[in-house]
Amino acid sequence: MKAFCAATAMTIAGSSVAAGDAATAPAVHRYLIERTFPAGALDGVDAAAKRQVNANNGTLGVTWEKSYANADKTKTYCVYTGPSESAVRDAAKLNGLPVDSVVEIPKDIKAEPRGAAQKIAAGNHRYLVKRASAAPVDGARDATFGVTLLTSYETADRRDSFWVYEAPSFSAVESAARASGAPFESIAEVPETLYPN
Repeated sequence: MKAFCAATAMTIAGSSVAAGDAATAPAVHRYLIERTFPAGALDGVDAAAKRQVNANNGTLGVTWEKSYANADKTKTYCVYTGPSESAVRDAAKLNGLPVDSVVEIPKDIKAEPRGAAQKIAAGNHRYLVKRASAAPVDGARDATFGVTLLTSYETADRRDSFWVYEAPSFSAVESAARASGAPFESIAEVPETLYPN
């Protein structure tokens, strides 16, 4: 009986310690950071530069997941995780990276496996649509315009969403976006995804 009581006491004590550790562990949030660069600024992003960015980020508990870049690499939409918006902004400052805006994106409306965006059908392009709200996904309607949803993110306040599509042209994405009935703020071609390694 003593052994049982001792084991029970240790189990309860262990549970209390584990619960205490969980309560003190920092929460991890995910953010979309919009950045604007001077022409040519991203041309030298090689493995060594990525390692340095990752090392700097790590000092603040921040992780770079991926970045969608426009054709001339003057605009990126970067997905990061970190303990807070201020940590993500501090990491950008530490790395000498610009920040136009930061929004929390805790929810994937449709998740994208790593590398999927690089497998676009010949003749198609990739576009990022920013909307003033979430929109209902209607793959059949989008397909009538030759448009396929690759992934999408919704902001924490549910006021904005970001949608990455594969399509034959800008006008096809614009037509599909208008047909969805959800207002959109912008459409940008994002032919490349940059990964941290």
